[in-house]
Amino acid sequence: MWYFLSWIILYRRVHDSGGVPSIISTNYFNNFSPKEVLIERGKQEAFRGGFTVLVSLFFELDDWIFTTSAAEDRLLKHFETKNLKGFGVQHLKLGIIASGAILYYLDQTQHTHISHITALSRIEEDRYVRLDKFTVRSLELVGTMNDEGTSLLDVIDKTISPMGSRMLRRWILFPLKDVKPIQERQEVVDYFFREPETKELLDTQLEQIGDLERIISKVAVGRVSPREVVQLKVALRAIEPIKEACMASGEPSLCRIGEQLNACALIRDRIEKEINNDPPSLVNKGGIIAKGVNEELDDLRAIAYSGKDYLLKVQQREIELTGIPSLKIAFNNVFGYYIEVRNTHKDKVPANWIRKQTLVNAERYITEELKEYEEKILGAEEKILALETRLFNELVLALTEYIPPIQMNANLIGRIDCLLSFAKAAEANKYIRPVVSDSDKIDIKGGRHPVIEKQLPLGEPYIANDVYLDDEKQQIIIITGPNMAGKSTYMRQTALIVLMAQIGSFVPASSANILTVVDEYIDDGWSGTNFERPSFQRMIDDIEDGKINCVVTKDL
Repeated sequence: MWYFLSWIILYRRVHDSGGVPSIISTNYFNNFSPKEVLIERGKQEAFRGGFTVLVSLFFELDDWIFTTSAAEDRLLKHFETKNLKGFGVQHLKLGIIASGAILYYLDQTQHTHISHITALSRIEEDRYVRLDKFTVRSLELVGTMNDEGTSLLDVIDKTISPMGSRMLRRWILFPLKDVKPIQERQEVVDYFFREPETKELLDTQLEQIGDLERIISKVAVGRVSPREVVQLKVALRAIEPIKEACMASGEPSLCRIGEQLNACALIRDRIEKEINNDPPSLVNKGGIIAKGVNEELDDLRAIAYSGKDYLLKVQQREIELTGIPSLKIAFNNVFGYYIEVRNTHKDKVPANWIRKQTLVNAERYITEELKEYEEKILGAEEKILALETRLFNELVLALTEYIPPIQMNANLIGRIDCLLSFAKAAEANKYIRPVVSDSDKIDIKGGRHPVIEKQLPLGEPYIANDVYLDDEKQQIIIITGPNMAGKSTYMRQTALIVLMAQIGSFVPASSANILTVVDEYIDDGWSGTNFERPSFQRMIDDIEDGKINCVVTKDL
């Protein structure tokens, strides 16, 4: 049976759908680890029967939502297009239904700020290697089977940015099957070895980026804080030298990345001008908007925070204008702010002053200026907060226009970060560049297990191994030996080296000719084997049906 899956991550720009057989869609479910599943009302049992995944949270929707017309109408309304041809999914009816259901779910759960969802794309199953959850677990790709273990991700993750870290995890779980993009990644890693100065420059600038992807998504949903806006400015400033370095590299993939990077100078400069460099994390704390942005705000601040200085200036000015040296400005709860003049100088009082109180030795007056000042100062702080909030919200609204280019920036920065991580891991662990092509051959000399070699005691070398497989001379290898002799390690080492090659990484070997592209890994993990696992049962069924491919480089 075939299913269509569609998933979304609200704080990132992810809205994908794809049509896959049930056993493969189970793999996708496990690799993406969804927190919640949307399902037609009353269909939970049918879902559980079709998927061997553990999901605790379901959200039921009415059956009319899961219709082509309803889903397509909702998608067209959101993307403001006349059809879905531009996304390349118009023929995927079930995919459209699944994607439309997500938007209806967001409507019902009051997620109204979703402008950062700007595209609908399809994950094409034939572009990626199939990895079921048992293989991911047994090979310890992104997690370990015990708390103190080390995964492949732990070994090769030298990323700096959160985007790079998340992307590297996806790359490991979705190795490539096309040779060309694999080689393009390798070329960039190779370039970083040849040009260490560029590598260092990019490394330094990436440290300034922060979680650009999450920040711009929070802009879209109206939950971004002043400090995050300042971090966004810092990130956009760092993108400028990254763009220049990529454009000047002469490396085709980096040049393409450089062409697509957008420093968004206009909004960056506006943030620089309008927001203080060290604002509070919450808008209601005040002190967000820089001086000189709004004249009314500056006046209110002068009144609220420099009231004494302001009154002294008024007092000194009036002394000079009237020639009354003893004149003073004071405040009480009855009259508010007033000017007090001793009787000996009352003949010098200007005609526009209004007498409010007579004392034994003095007279008290008010002026229009003091009345206006009093009105201002009494509500100045509230007005300051309201005005700062309005100005900040206007800036955030302006930022929403830059969501698509900044999302693109985040994706490209993540890609650069991953490739830099490959270069740093290769340098630190003495990896070499494997040769990857479309031939049916695996020839690894001096191969090492990337995880185990890092866990050996200091000074103890890893005993390297060779592997040779092809479709003519040696299609299969039978490995024998006593328990704990290293049979599983040898097999997993080979799988990990080939997988690393297919994500574009360099590999732990003296030479590696991965002259094939593996399309599936089946690791049945004989230590603690789960005989109920789908891939194990599928392998048994294939043996019974005579369906096992003799070219083992196609299924390892």
